[in-house]
Amino acid sequence: MDLGFFDCNAFIGSAQKGTWKPARSRAEMLAAMDDAGIDKALIWHVGQQDWSIAEGNDLLSEAVGSEERLWGCWTILPPQTGEIPEGDALYARMKTERIRAVRIFPNDHRFVAGRTALGAVLDGLAKRRVPLLISVERGGADYAMVDRLLAEFPRLPCVLCDVGIWGVDRFTRPLLERFPEMRVETSYVALHDGVLESLVRRFGAARFLFGTGFPDRLPASAMLPLAHAPINDDDKQLIASGNLERLLGGVKL
Repeated sequence: MDLGFFDCNAFIGSAQKGTWKPARSRAEMLAAMDDAGIDKALIWHVGQQDWSIAEGNDLLSEAVGSEERLWGCWTILPPQTGEIPEGDALYARMKTERIRAVRIFPNDHRFVAGRTALGAVLDGLAKRRVPLLISVERGGADYAMVDRLLAEFPRLPCVLCDVGIWGVDRFTRPLLERFPEMRVETSYVALHDGVLESLVRRFGAARFLFGTGFPDRLPASAMLPLAHAPINDDDKQLIASGNLERLLGGVKL
């Protein structure tokens, strides 16, 4: 069965850390996707976390270009510092530059993710159904911050990425239960024998999005467990690509 994998969690650029050879250009990213058997990807640029957020966003837009297999995910910051566009200027650029999601790295970027810092920005994104991605392991936010953020913005589509391999169920399951707009990316989840099956049975396949964490992780380590998971083919298709297609297709910029 061709699952048409659509990766929601991969980055481009010269990484300071990572397990696999990074993709430094659009061509290298597409080649890496071809090698793995991934059809499409929602990508971000490592510069959006590791050095200049604004320049990283620009580099990401340049890498995505008009390539139909790629969509972009910018990093946002509190607008009070004037480092990134806001309001109509933000939405106009996102629409033009194929940006359909945003990320935050509050732990690394030294702010508290909540209504005080991001109220106007996240209200606007929630109204337009723009997904917010948060990496729990990769300098994103701790679970307490995520809990408060979701409580303050319950209508904002949110995807938790890189949730960690061991002992995360007591963090993630209460969030999945309470916040219907929250999804979980599967690159670590799929490594657990039987855990993905249990989560799908409890919360439904619509709450999970396929991701690889490339180049931090090998794409096959996320693809093979999903392909062979003891869940039905329709649910596999939703997780592999259908849920992300629907999520990005609902963005209204």
